[in-house]
Amino acid sequence: MDVENKMNKEKAYDLIQKHYFERNFGMMSKTDFETLLFHIYIETLLDNQQPFDDYTISKALGISQSKVRTLKVRKELQYPRKGFKWKNAFAEDVCNASFDNNSKMIKMMVSDVNVLTELRYFMEINGWYDEYQLNPRLFQCRLDFFIELCDRLSEEDVQINDEAERKLRELECKQENDSEKNAIQKILEGSMSEGLKSLTLTASKDLMTTVLNALPFGGIAKTMVGYLVDVIKRS
Repeated sequence: MDVENKMNKEKAYDLIQKHYFERNFGMMSKTDFETLLFHIYIETLLDNQQPFDDYTISKALGISQSKVRTLKVRKELQYPRKGFKWKNAFAEDVCNASFDNNSKMIKMMVSDVNVLTELRYFMEINGWYDEYQLNPRLFQCRLDFFIELCDRLSEEDVQINDEAERKLRELECKQENDSEKNAIQKILEGSMSEGLKSLTLTASKDLMTTVLNALPFGGIAKTMVGYLVDVIKRS
């Protein structure tokens, strides 16, 4: 895209004018000025639904990808985008996740640094943690944390309805393994977190995905869990 042709130059000038031509000429630091220009640039990309990944921007501007990520963080702090919904952006990334059945870890790339920042803060305030990696875009955490994360990100609590109870009781009766039977019982009794955690440690992939499909997740959690089930099945 020819950003120069798409950019609202009058709006861009108005933003610069506020910082330079109202008895404050030269008072803006170089860092803040770069952040302002980057804000104008990336908002143009977003408004025109153009790629805004680190690599594309670094090639276009002739700067490193690490600097692009730094500018994205500064931009969002100083000029937050209206309507930015990090939860929705994260949910859409789940479809590209992978699952390691041995370590019980979910791994996924989160390309937007601001989504990853919000995600890690959300994990922190809920008492969870992710396995931090040298790759700044890689997010990974235990499956039980991830399932609870899906649930907490939704504004709709999971309530075991009649249909879900019927399916879970059928599963409970079929299980010969006591730990798996007890885990399903915990879910039925309302201890969903504890029950799902037990299942992630002991259950087969088939049982895990069947239980997840039976639970009536709503809102954004429904989307995330749907992707998660596909991820576990193809692992």
